[in-house]
Amino acid sequence: MVNIPKSTSYLLKMNAIHLGTNYLWISYESYILPIELLSYNKSSLFLGIIAFIGTALGVFIGLFFGTLSDKYNFGWGRRGPYIMAGAIFIVLSMFLNQLLTITLAGVLLGYIMIQISSNVAVGAYQPLYADILGEDQRGKGSGIGGIFRLLGSMMGYGITGFLIDTPYRQYVIVLITVVVVVTALLSTNTIKKSDLIIKRKKPGITKLFMDMFNLKNGLKNYIYVVVGSFMVFSGVIGLSFFELYFFKYILHYANPAYYVSIAGIVVLITSAFASFVFGVLSDKIGRKKILVYITVIGGIAMILIPEFEKFVYFLILGSIIGMSYGIFMSVSDALASDMAPGEETGKYMGYYNMATGGASSVSPLIYGLILYFSSSYSLGFRYVFYAAGGFFFIGFAMFYKILKD
Repeated sequence: MVNIPKSTSYLLKMNAIHLGTNYLWISYESYILPIELLSYNKSSLFLGIIAFIGTALGVFIGLFFGTLSDKYNFGWGRRGPYIMAGAIFIVLSMFLNQLLTITLAGVLLGYIMIQISSNVAVGAYQPLYADILGEDQRGKGSGIGGIFRLLGSMMGYGITGFLIDTPYRQYVIVLITVVVVVTALLSTNTIKKSDLIIKRKKPGITKLFMDMFNLKNGLKNYIYVVVGSFMVFSGVIGLSFFELYFFKYILHYANPAYYVSIAGIVVLITSAFASFVFGVLSDKIGRKKILVYITVIGGIAMILIPEFEKFVYFLILGSIIGMSYGIFMSVSDALASDMAPGEETGKYMGYYNMATGGASSVSPLIYGLILYFSSSYSLGFRYVFYAAGGFFFIGFAMFYKILKD
């Protein structure tokens, strides 16, 4: 398939789905799930365990549906029908979740349903840059995608953070579901003409499962992209689950949700700007050097946070981390799309999604265990930020190896 250059308008609409799914996940990770567990004595431990189980299942589902959409096409396209199916299941799962949260097991089951539903869509939209865009547009495309991800996160911090402690709390779920469905419709309608059905022999389900782990068409360095991305994402994503507790127990704010929202919005504005600028820049100067330098900067900022337990310093260092994360998110996505083998983009971008999903699964568990076994929240959060900085530096080593190779 020849990749015809796409207009900025096309790239904006194509990436709309990122806004919906990130609005969903920041709302759940930073507010809804922590608040559901706040009444339990071991809330940080339960939060880490539930996040680990739910996102681990979600990662597998994302890989499966990425591989499935490579082989099984139906309806009007290759990826679009799966994206819409995922969006519809998200809506159903979110409303069912409201009926299940009266017990700890119910909280876990509800979170698992939402993770599975979301990753049906994620597995299908993750390969779109490799499917539809040429290599000279993937940085720009992923940069715009980064902006939408971060705008969705800002909506989570701004809208959900504002409503969660008000009498209008019941509208949080309604707003999220509306945005998810509208953005999914916009993305799938935009890609319809480019989302070509590929006719090929369809394997059986057993063969499909086996093919998920067949790397014979892969590239030597792809594993370093996945591992390096997993490390950097682990350094950031897991922290969002515990921000509410940091502002409550370390900075001692009576209304921690308000400060989580303020910090989140400020950091994400910086992150969104950097994501787009460096995404576009990576199309011109290359992606690997950018990833090497930005991981070092993010790691240094991360280990400095516990040295300054004041909100203003948190905002400054958080903005540096946000800038690093925004750049990394768009540029690593473009690099993974460049390196994904053409006929199996769904599967290989599913592996890349394992980096983000795996980080969402493992890092909250690690941070939750650190906090649980620490003698105090003050010491625990110090170790958490040191661990997060360490993840950044391991990511640096992975991308430095890719650069040298």
